[in-house]
Amino acid sequence: MMTQCADHCGKIARMAIAELRSDSRSTVGIAALLWLLVSALVFSLLLHERRVQLARAEGTARALTMLMQAHTESAFDAVDLVLAGVVDAYAALRPAADDPRFRALLRQRLAELPSVRAIFIVGPDGRIRNGSDFPNPSSAPLTDREYFRRYVDDPTLVHAISPPVYSRAGLGWFNAATRRIVVDGRFAGVAVAAVEPTHFEALYRSMELGPGQTIELFYEDRTRVARYPADDSKIGRKATREEVFGTSAGNGAAATIAARDGLFHVRMTSYRRLGDAPFVVTLTQEPPSLLAAWRAEVFGAALAMAALTGLLIALVVQLRRKRQMAARVSQRIAQSERIEAVGQLTGGIAHDFANLLGIVRTNLAIIERLHPPDVRVRKALETSERAVANARRLIDQLLLFARRGSLDVHPIDPNEALQRHLDLLRQAAGRQARVELVLDEKTPWCLADESQFVAAMVNLVANARDAIDDSLGRGSITVQTGRVSDAQAAEWGLDAVRPLVRVSVVDSGVGMDEKVLAHVFEPFFTTKGNEGTGLGLAQVYGFVNQLGGEVRIESTLGQGSAVHLFFPAVQADAAPVQPAVATTPSETSASISASG
Repeated sequence: MMTQCADHCGKIARMAIAELRSDSRSTVGIAALLWLLVSALVFSLLLHERRVQLARAEGTARALTMLMQAHTESAFDAVDLVLAGVVDAYAALRPAADDPRFRALLRQRLAELPSVRAIFIVGPDGRIRNGSDFPNPSSAPLTDREYFRRYVDDPTLVHAISPPVYSRAGLGWFNAATRRIVVDGRFAGVAVAAVEPTHFEALYRSMELGPGQTIELFYEDRTRVARYPADDSKIGRKATREEVFGTSAGNGAAATIAARDGLFHVRMTSYRRLGDAPFVVTLTQEPPSLLAAWRAEVFGAALAMAALTGLLIALVVQLRRKRQMAARVSQRIAQSERIEAVGQLTGGIAHDFANLLGIVRTNLAIIERLHPPDVRVRKALETSERAVANARRLIDQLLLFARRGSLDVHPIDPNEALQRHLDLLRQAAGRQARVELVLDEKTPWCLADESQFVAAMVNLVANARDAIDDSLGRGSITVQTGRVSDAQAAEWGLDAVRPLVRVSVVDSGVGMDEKVLAHVFEPFFTTKGNEGTGLGLAQVYGFVNQLGGEVRIESTLGQGSAVHLFFPAVQADAAPVQPAVATTPSETSASISASG
């Protein structure tokens, strides 16, 4: 009945493990698909937001350039209107050179134009006749100035605005807004208004630009007239951006040009040409400011994706650990079933063999009583009785592995037991290895048969001794004790329903490979050839499992091994308890050199 129950539990466990593996694979696939979907969604949203921010920036730039166009045209229209009045007054009054009344008129008109530095009249000979700030600081003729010569060269020219001109009086840059003066049908000179670039810089400053934004006013030949943020070193110099000043950009033309340098860097220039005046206003937005908000969103999204990736990786790692644990449990169940079957067979054989030995022993006793004392017969009988005794001990070992042997179970102090039998352990280790005890003072008592406990420890120390390579010098064997924490129980895959005590034997031997690991607890399995019985570890395994404990083995080929025995922990004053029947054998996660 118990065997059928164990078989049924094993089938259920295997089904659960197979389902866990299938669920793990599907969960990893779902996690990967989820990551791809979220990444695609986030990337799509970021690209959309990037387009939205660029469109918003372009709309803002167009509005600002339109506003600048309107202000600039308004300023030059006002200048041209005042100049037209000055020309009419000059033609009507025909003032003499430096006429005070006409100078007062010019100053009155100058007060109406905040963008103009001075108004003056240049005679047909190229010299200044009248001016708002007359006498003129410089009396040199202006016949070489472009804004005067173009009227001499083009008799049909009525009014014009010149490129930036630097004042000969050292007063800085200005643009000459001019109108032809005609008296009695003859060329009588040019009326000039010196328009200050700083007026436009002050206007642009009032627009409260953001960081990385630049407003500039260019003459149609690409010469820079005004700029904000101000940079006097660039005024009067020509720009190199052909696209803003191409032949297709006629009067009133407007556009926004985006120069992209990768996904995160975009330099946007919005420009607008004035309708009548020969100027182009531009608003340039540099990469640091243009997509600053979007880059912050990208950074936040990257952090979120990194967190999601970390969570998914943690999930995959956890699932991988569960799959590995499922694989170990599967191996443990398979080994349990194999050892259970071997144990049942071994127990039956041992029981039958014990009956046969009983018959042999009875017959030997009869022979001894019937025959007279004879030296040869007595010697043969003694030899036979010793063989029967050895066979009986072998049967006891087999029964212990099959969990049919009787145990005297009671609470023992593992630390005290090990210290008391240290000489016995050192004798088992021989000269090949030194034995060291590393005992945790907080180790609780455990349930065990002390004689079998000591026998198991001697057995493990002897196995460890045999695993040590003599050619490498004297080896080391360490016996350790300690209480098993919940975290350690989970790590080892132990039954954490009740407290456990760990007793470990660690050696510096040659270790063992996976092929040997799969069979180390099976009776009669040995790597020593004819020198071993193959019952040593099998006996330890049966003893610990009969107590309701478990066994684990760690080993790396060439680096030694560690055998961990886990016993049920009890209080020191607990009453003796009958051993529990173990339903599952221990896991073999690594090995020592198999012996027995």
